[in-house]
Amino acid sequence: MKLVWIAVGIIVILILAVCVISWIENRKLTITSYPVVSARIPESFDGCRIVVLADLHNAVFGERNERLLQAIRQQKPDYIILAGDMLVGKQGASTAVPAELLQELSKLAPVYYGMGNHEMRISRKPEEYGSMWEDYKNSLGTSVIWLADKSVMLTRGKEQIALYGLDLDPIYYKRFKKHPMEEAYLKQKLGTSDANRYEILIAHNPNYFPEYAAWGADLVLSGHIHGGMIRLPGLGGCLSPMFHIFPKYDRGWYQEGNSVMLLSGGLGNHTFKFRVHNLPELLVVTLQTQNTDEDAR
Repeated sequence: MKLVWIAVGIIVILILAVCVISWIENRKLTITSYPVVSARIPESFDGCRIVVLADLHNAVFGERNERLLQAIRQQKPDYIILAGDMLVGKQGASTAVPAELLQELSKLAPVYYGMGNHEMRISRKPEEYGSMWEDYKNSLGTSVIWLADKSVMLTRGKEQIALYGLDLDPIYYKRFKKHPMEEAYLKQKLGTSDANRYEILIAHNPNYFPEYAAWGADLVLSGHIHGGMIRLPGLGGCLSPMFHIFPKYDRGWYQEGNSVMLLSGGLGNHTFKFRVHNLPELLVVTLQTQNTDEDAR
């Protein structure tokens, strides 16, 4: 019996330690910079800086998110990309925090908004969420460019890069087991990629990176996994929001052939508020032209 109480005591202490560490880490902010080098990047985009935010989930860093805004200002971005889940898709949840933040971000650089599963959820179920989605979009006005199965051309001089935003269907966010993606799915959603142009894809769920690469994405910007919540040295993230244990993709740089995926650890949380060895993360991507036939990091 004594051993049982000792075991219970150890478990309680571990839970309390995780809660304390999470409370501290959730209030910190780290900036991770990635140079992305490719011969396919046009020369006019050499040195182009992109700030990527993902999974804010209504998190606040300083009063009115001033710490986060100041960190972004210091990066002097040419473009700002949102990789989904800026809000919390829950009945009655406020959208004031992301709306105010995005209005401020639009004063710094063009803001492109890709859909996460929380945006997808409230946009497709008005019978459940009422006018939440329309109210949110109306509050943003022209502050952002929405990319839900759409693309835009980023233009510098006479050269262009294509930016796509993927709005995945609910089945691709299914918990516990990854649903297979048919080869034709991405072409139906996004059209055919252009092999003669550098193409960036905002795709919230990183679990389909091989499919994104096969479609033709040069650079994929993702979130969703929250860094695996609790990260263990040598093992990485422990749990994804889809309840995948030790997910294959959790945070950082991944590569399939010449395709690169940058996976943000996210800025906030929703259901589970745990973060251990997993600071909220802002990504800064610098595009660099490579004057050779080989792509490199």
